[in-house]
Amino acid sequence: MAKKDKNSGIQQAAGLIRYFDEESEDAIQIPKSAVYGACIVFSIVIYLAQHGVIQWIFG
Repeated sequence: MAKKDKNSGIQQAAGLIRYFDEESEDAIQIPKSAVYGACIVFSIVIYLAQHGVIQWIFG
């Protein structure tokens, strides 16, 4: 049976935390409000589609 090291998980995660903590200035910046708005609109469309309102409007 292989011997497990109890401290290996923390050491592995530490590199990822340091890597993702830095933000690139060249990256696309999406505001939180745009993400929230897109989620709300998408949820409303799915709700209306499930209740047949979209088919009623376009049908």
